[in-house]
Amino acid sequence: MKLKIGKHILNISKEDKILFKKNITKLDIINYYNNISSLMLKYIKNRPLMMLRYPNGIDGKSFVQKNASVYFPNWIKTVKVPLKNDSVKKYTNYVICNNKETLIYLANQAVLEYHIWLSNINRLNYPDKIVFDLDPGTEDFEPIKICALMLKEMLESFNLKPFLMTTGSKGLHIVVPIKQSENLDKLLDFEKVKNFADQCAQKIINLKPELFTQYIRKDKRGKRLFIDTLRNQYGATSIAPYSTRARFNCPIATPLYWHEIHEKGMYSGKYNIKNIAKRLGNMEDPWLNFTSSARILKLNN
Repeated sequence: MKLKIGKHILNISKEDKILFKKNITKLDIINYYNNISSLMLKYIKNRPLMMLRYPNGIDGKSFVQKNASVYFPNWIKTVKVPLKNDSVKKYTNYVICNNKETLIYLANQAVLEYHIWLSNINRLNYPDKIVFDLDPGTEDFEPIKICALMLKEMLESFNLKPFLMTTGSKGLHIVVPIKQSENLDKLLDFEKVKNFADQCAQKIINLKPELFTQYIRKDKRGKRLFIDTLRNQYGATSIAPYSTRARFNCPIATPLYWHEIHEKGMYSGKYNIKNIAKRLGNMEDPWLNFTSSARILKLNN
C-alpha cells in the first residue's frame, strides 16, 4: 500500500497486522496519526523523540529507540544530542518529528508511543516546561484528583499556569509551560527546574503524607500516590500529548480541561483510538493556549 503524505510517497507495510486486541490494525494507527497530526505536531516539534516500537503488537516484544535507524530516509530530520557529562563526547542521534510525513513514517515502523524531551533543540539544557506525573498506588481516582487540584493551586500561587492530561496509563500529568529569560545569566537549567518541582511535591506530601509520597521504590509507597518529578532531568522524556499508548484498547494521552477532573467516571484511559475523534469533534483543544501561557519561573535563590 502506498500513501502520499506531503511531498513523499510512503510504502505502508503489513497494514492489516493486528497491533491491539479488538482488531486494531497498523492501518488504524496510521489513520489516527494522519488525522491527529496538525494537533499533535505543535507539541512535539523540535523536541528529541524517544520511540517505543511494537513490531508484533502490544503482546509481542517491544523495544525503546532513541537513535534514528540508519535506514530511515534522509528527509527525516535528526539531531545529535550529547550525552550528559560525557567526557568523550558521545552523542545520541535523535529523530525530530516536525511534519506529518515523519509522524506517519514512524507509525509505519510500529512506533506506538512518542515520548518527548522537556526542552527543544534550540536550548537543550534549558527546559520550557515542568511535568508532574501522578502515579497512583490503587485504582481509586480520588487521590489523583486531590493531588492534581492541590498542585494546581500551588503552581498558580507562583503565577504559573498548569495544564492537565491523562497519560493513557494509570494517572495524570500536570504540565506547566515556562518561559526562559532572555538574559543568559538567568536561564534555568534542568537541575534548578527539578529542584523547584521537588519542593512543590514535598509541600503537597507534607500536607497529606497519608496519601502521597516521593518514594521511588514501590514497596515503600504502599497504597500512596507517587508524585513523580523524575522527568524533569536532562535526557528524560514524557509521553507526548495525543500519543497512543501500548495498552489494552489503545488509550490516548489526552489533554483535558480542568473542570473535567470532576466528571464522574474520569480515569487515565478514558479516551482511546475509538472515541477520541468524537471528543475532539465536540470541543477545541484544551491546550490551545499552552505555548502562549508560558511564564517565567521565579526562584528564590
